[in-house]
Amino acid sequence: MTFDDLKALIGLTFREPEAAARQLMSAEIPLPARWMGLAIAVSVSAILAWFSAQLFPLPEGEAMPALSMTAQPLLMASVQAGAILLAAGLMSAVGRMFGGQGRFEDALLLAVWIEVVLLLVQVAQVVVSLLLPAVAGILGILAIAMFLWLTVQFTKALHDFRSGAKVFMGLIATAFVAGFLLSFIAAALGILPEISQ
Repeated sequence: MTFDDLKALIGLTFREPEAAARQLMSAEIPLPARWMGLAIAVSVSAILAWFSAQLFPLPEGEAMPALSMTAQPLLMASVQAGAILLAAGLMSAVGRMFGGQGRFEDALLLAVWIEVVLLLVQVAQVVVSLLLPAVAGILGILAIAMFLWLTVQFTKALHDFRSGAKVFMGLIATAFVAGFLLSFIAAALGILPEISQ
């Protein structure tokens, strides 16, 4: 895949995400290359997050625990890789529960591509934060909306589903259940901080 192909695919992702997903899946990218793409995407994302934290440090005592990971790019990359793998696993498994035929290997590829597209937004956010700090927050909200939109459209393409609304409802329900289970497991393992009364 050439640089021009990548540019065309990025443009198609913004215009017709479902078509972009089908094009990605039909490209027959080898599985090792998909894993390599995951490693590169989370590494670049973690470095960008660290760089952004250096440019715009929060006042001491105001940083949320999750944001403290930006000071440890390796940890952040590991967490992001785990989140992408979980998302790919849920995208393929839950879809198959509802009659889809999507494979994990394709779900992994699509989840990695979503991360690549969000990297572009992350870069834009850093640049805009330097030039127009007030607008940077809007880009963050747009990134969340784009993540949800791309996930719905890519899931439709992965499983050949027709209804975007049903996929969106399934996405929200899956995220709720997964979040509850992960919180329960984290609390059982003592990972979550104790809440002082």
